[in-house]
Amino acid sequence: MTSERPFDPGLQPERTLLAWQRTVLSLTAFVAVGVRLTAPDRGAVAVATGMVGLALAIAAYLGVSVRYRRAHAALTRSASLPPSGAWPLPALAGSTVMLGLLAVLYLAAGP
Repeated sequence: MTSERPFDPGLQPERTLLAWQRTVLSLTAFVAVGVRLTAPDRGAVAVATGMVGLALAIAAYLGVSVRYRRAHAALTRSASLPPSGAWPLPALAGSTVMLGLLAVLYLAAGP
């Protein structure tokens, strides 16, 4: 018996979630390393920049997790996909900007 379901049950949304998780995890690790390298010279500025970067990365992670759960639930009950906001992407971009700022602070500290 053939199924008329137009999707691979849960696999594509799951692969997308896993890709986002890897991206956010690596960004979080790099921000933490950036704070570790920059904090001795730049102090509170580096820590504040790192905290903003980490908060934005965590927000992106939570956003894509919620998006995955909604999409998976809609696909398994054969409903149409709910509209999903794109706010995790700007959160991830903001976290990347904070990482770049940490890199600039590190380079400005000199040898």
